[in-house]
Amino acid sequence: MIRFQRLTPTFVEQDHAALMRDVDALRAWSAQDWPTVDFTVDDNLVDLIRHDQEHLDAIALTFSVILGADIVGCIYVHRFEHGLRTRDIVPPADPRHHRDTIVRGWAHDIAADTLIQASRDEHGDPFESGGRWWWQTNTDCPDQLAACDRSGLSDELSFETPAATWVLRSVPE
Repeated sequence: MIRFQRLTPTFVEQDHAALMRDVDALRAWSAQDWPTVDFTVDDNLVDLIRHDQEHLDAIALTFSVILGADIVGCIYVHRFEHGLRTRDIVPPADPRHHRDTIVRGWAHDIAADTLIQASRDEHGDPFESGGRWWWQTNTDCPDQLAACDRSGLSDELSFETPAATWVLRSVPE
């Protein structure tokens, strides 16, 4: 059974080990050259401090994905516009999405179906905004897209960027 725990700088070493376990998979998931092969624990600490401050400011919420006693992944929960901007997407001017939440994540040793469903169960409306919940991935992560299909997340928004085609999936309205 997986669980989520707020990611804080306290977990820097365990989080770093999870990040570096499969750099290629994380690069495909993030559509960036992050993490670099020489990404250090100190580099990770800078990231965790930023995530911690975003959490405190209720801009974005970041959680470790824990399996047994090990950190095996991460979930990022964003207000809709912020979640798009973090992937270099200009948010649409559609006011229907103002209260929506974007969730994305990665994990080792956990099926994408399990990760997405557990994220929905745990982080369904974290900002208490009453909006829709969207899972965000990209076309380089076919396992997550297939898991969205199997989970009934069939409403789709997609955004083309130079780095990737980003896909948001939600339950039908």
